[in-house]
Amino acid sequence: MNTLKYIDNKEIIIKIFHLAIDYLIGNFNDEQTRRSSHKYGFQNADEFLLVIRIMSKFYKDILVKSEKLTQFSCISPEMSRLAHLVLSARCSELKRHLEHWEYLQNTNVIESFGWNTRLILGDSCFGKNVHQLITLDLRYRHINYQKELVFEMNNVILNDFIYLLENVLAR
Repeated sequence: MNTLKYIDNKEIIIKIFHLAIDYLIGNFNDEQTRRSSHKYGFQNADEFLLVIRIMSKFYKDILVKSEKLTQFSCISPEMSRLAHLVLSARCSELKRHLEHWEYLQNTNVIESFGWNTRLILGDSCFGKNVHQLITLDLRYRHINYQKELVFEMNNVILNDFIYLLENVLAR
């Protein structure tokens, strides 16, 4: 964090604070953050990533523990006030993200799904056996793990499945 002492450009420090919030929210991953290190004047990408992680953890602790934002000892008081401005500007976005994060701790959430249709033109039982198979691929996530569920069905079972889902959603 001492590397922030040597930055005297307000625009760059504000961008770094915003990047720390984006990192916390998940808009940037480790690799994207490392790649942007030279843009902010850092020679060592890993050091920049460490600074961003510390800042994002600091913002998370402030919101989770409802602490007051104290002045950073590693930057000047003027630059420290900019951290307050960035936090107040993005506070609602951070709170929404943390609420979503708490929800994910207790609930399985379908992250994405995919489907594929195949037309089978005969099999080993009967040469003119033509039927359609649908492969459904559900990816769901819990806070600590990600799972994938893949199953195949024909048109009749697929229609029953869709009917079941529509009835569940109608309730």
